[in-house]
Amino acid sequence: MGAGDPGIVNRKRPSARLRVGAWLLLAPLACLAGPHELKLGIVAPPGEEDSASLLLGARVAVAESNEAAPGTVTLEVRGEAGQWGSAGNDAVILVTERHVDAIIAPSDGATNHLILQVSGRTQVPVASLCSDSSVTDAGVPWAIRVVPRTDQEAEALFVAARRPDRSAPHWWAVVPTGRAGRAVRRDLERAARSTSTRLDQFVEGGEPKTDVASLAHGIAAAAPDGVLLWLAPSQAGTVASALRSAGYGGRLAGPSTLDSPDFVAAAGSAATGVLATGFRADAVSRDRADEFEAQYRRRHGAKPDSSAAMAYDAARVLIETLRRADSRGGYSQFPLVLPIAGATGMLHFDRSGNRTDALQALSFQEGRFAPLSPTDP
Repeated sequence: MGAGDPGIVNRKRPSARLRVGAWLLLAPLACLAGPHELKLGIVAPPGEEDSASLLLGARVAVAESNEAAPGTVTLEVRGEAGQWGSAGNDAVILVTERHVDAIIAPSDGATNHLILQVSGRTQVPVASLCSDSSVTDAGVPWAIRVVPRTDQEAEALFVAARRPDRSAPHWWAVVPTGRAGRAVRRDLERAARSTSTRLDQFVEGGEPKTDVASLAHGIAAAAPDGVLLWLAPSQAGTVASALRSAGYGGRLAGPSTLDSPDFVAAAGSAATGVLATGFRADAVSRDRADEFEAQYRRRHGAKPDSSAAMAYDAARVLIETLRRADSRGGYSQFPLVLPIAGATGMLHFDRSGNRTDALQALSFQEGRFAPLSPTDP
């Protein structure tokens, strides 16, 4: 993962590892980097589809910062192939051995809660890329969520899909299995209640053993007005394609992570008309988004997806926060009083660490997600 890239530090996992509980007892001994040398940590589980994008997005932010002030920020990576243990152990290593000043947490909810346990003990700030509402419910005062909450995204989609001349649509949702699926289901149900939306059925999907064709035919036979595809982008694209092949003609929608080449490639023509969400952007943040995309293309030869943009923003917020803190420790700056212009819009946070910026519905048309038109059928 680019050992020679500027600003990236990636070392081998120690041969012996203590239990997380024992390490937490030693956490107060962790030291901070010098006032002009910042270390970010990132936990990127190799089994997560978006890990590569998160690393590349964070890398652009680090490189951009070092171009402005050479050599002042490094990125410590845990969780690459051959290194992965428990997320809790990785977080402890980042704090007590690598002496990071802040951590970027990935999209997986269970991993986030382990990292937050370490953060709560060590006062090391965390920027989370997990949409589960439970992340900021953990009550760690120096943790923020850069991505929108699942319930916020679903509310935006439910409202956007309504038509004043029709009865309220009824929805089904395809969600992951296990803990991740339970977290998504809880937040989607909350969104349905808050918007008086009918969310009739949850279907588990996304696993290698899932019979996608049977799943799609079952949904098409039930003919709900809309189907939420709350899966990883490639999995959501596969289900979208199968649904259209099965003759399903209703609305398809999903989270902001569907703004990804993986979704578009898997969905094919079924991507047209799919709804997703994005933060509203003003002129300043649109300029930042264009600049980020140009830098990303120059460094990595591809268009960034929404996960890369979110990780870029997470790194930018942490770097800015740590620089404002100087030698006092990043936790001293919380709750954050930024805002800062990011690739996903202006970033504002409430006292609980939730991002407060407004969401808008996007529709996939002519090869990209764009703001939903009032005349969209």
